[in-house]
Amino acid sequence: MYTDSKILKSLFYIQLFSSFLVVVGHFTASALSFTDPFWIVALNQISRYGTVLLTIATGYLTAYSFEAKSPTAREFFSGKLLYIFVPYLVSGVLYHYLLKKGMPHTAQDFTNIVLGKTGDHLYFVFMICQYYVFAYLFRRVITKRNILYVIWILLGIQYVYINFIHQGWFGLSTRHMLPSWIFTLYMGHVLFWYRESILTFLRNNRSILTLMTGVSTAAALFFVVSNKLYVAVHLTFVFATLLSFLVLMVFFLERVDRLHIRFRKGLTYFIFLFHSAFLIMFKDYLFEKYGEVAWLFENTWYSLLYLLLIIGCSCLLALMLVWLVNKLELITKAMRQTRRQLHASK
Repeated sequence: MYTDSKILKSLFYIQLFSSFLVVVGHFTASALSFTDPFWIVALNQISRYGTVLLTIATGYLTAYSFEAKSPTAREFFSGKLLYIFVPYLVSGVLYHYLLKKGMPHTAQDFTNIVLGKTGDHLYFVFMICQYYVFAYLFRRVITKRNILYVIWILLGIQYVYINFIHQGWFGLSTRHMLPSWIFTLYMGHVLFWYRESILTFLRNNRSILTLMTGVSTAAALFFVVSNKLYVAVHLTFVFATLLSFLVLMVFFLERVDRLHIRFRKGLTYFIFLFHSAFLIMFKDYLFEKYGEVAWLFENTWYSLLYLLLIIGCSCLLALMLVWLVNKLELITKAMRQTRRQLHASK
């Protein structure tokens, strides 16, 4: 039987896999500036699954949080402030420093940091922050009772916004804005609310699961060989990723008892947030030392070792940040408890 505990573990593995795909995506995007062998192009196309998988998982976990914890606004947003928003601002300052070779000091600099414009991937966090506010405000409006109807409205909103409405306000891309992702996020809610029915059906109908695996694999191959670039918000890509999400979910659920990577809150997010810093720093170092880096990407083994170095450094930094934020959370809780005790004693 698939328990909620096992499902949450499987989601952690999906998030971890997705964060590595994002790293691969930015690594290969950098490599394409110098060389474009087929394996680089293929990895770059496949890596686009990473962001959409993370988006669906975010929707699932948010719906779980609302149902299992029923958090107050303070509880919900204080956690997001500590684990999501503050690290996001720190990363924005870091990327500004690395790319501009100096600390932010103008109003425009700080505006760019808040809007997620100092790093190519920070648009995603800016959008997720919008989602958390929207999801909390509408948690009693969009529910399991009506989601199967509302989801079609959200599908229409995502399609219409991307194709007809968005005009690049404030210099932001389509991907910065919540309407471009709202259907994808709430598909995570659907999967949570109907997890028992969906997973039971797939467990009892292995032929359907096999068919889904085949279709999702064929879709991935199609994206690899396609001349058209399917970005993460493209609905064709979203539906293909949704199939892959379900296949991965069952895959990890059936292996979760044999996998022993311990869940660490914030780990996958910190990998996502800070990996590009290593890409920038290592690239600058190589340019200073060798003058150019084409030789690195022209050799498959050098490229793979370089990618492993980026992943390893990103994981190590993420683990350190998890430890630090956990300590800060414990200190904050202890301070609150002390204040309550002092208030009660008066």
